[in-house]
Amino acid sequence: MSNQPNRNLLIDFKGIINIIPSITISKMLKNAPIGWKVNSVKKAYSSELIEIYEDTLDLEGKEKIYIRGIRKDYSTIVPFVSKDEILVIKSYRHLVDSIQIEVPSGYIDEGETPKEAAIRELREETGYAAKDVVSIGHYTLDYSMFEQKGNLFVAYGIVKEGLQSLGIMEKIDIEIITIKEIKQLLFEGKILNAASVVALYRALHFHEHQSK
Repeated sequence: MSNQPNRNLLIDFKGIINIIPSITISKMLKNAPIGWKVNSVKKAYSSELIEIYEDTLDLEGKEKIYIRGIRKDYSTIVPFVSKDEILVIKSYRHLVDSIQIEVPSGYIDEGETPKEAAIRELREETGYAAKDVVSIGHYTLDYSMFEQKGNLFVAYGIVKEGLQSLGIMEKIDIEIITIKEIKQLLFEGKILNAASVVALYRALHFHEHQSK
């Protein structure tokens, strides 16, 4: 018997072979039902923003190919202008070819904390800074296929610090609207971005309880 560690091969879409110890793969199902195990993992695609994997699972003797993705974590921040108003952005979204009502949000850069990313996104997308930024939790959009965490924050005491600093595909206007209007937009399904929907519901709940 070889004294080399037992390893599984991980092959990416460019044909480059990476070797991952089997112990790493075994940790993937540490809470799974008895009889479930991962036989192999193959990387199908990789970019700066997402990696796609094809897992071969053994489910009590039955083989299952499971496709999953790992996306970069992100932060979303809801800026309260006053007790009754929120600063929102109106962003053109290429994929749906429309202008959408959202709140500032974006990926966490390497070396950043979720809070630092939220503060940076607020500054870049609106030109505003906040005196007080509070974490109100996190969530995942789709744990059936994607590994990704959305971090939620509220901002108070916001002040205009300068101009927006937008990326090449960011076309963003800012607007102050009332909480009453936000609730109506949510109720009517006119805010479509999931990160903004979750953030606004959580932020409104936090804000209203803080105000009592």
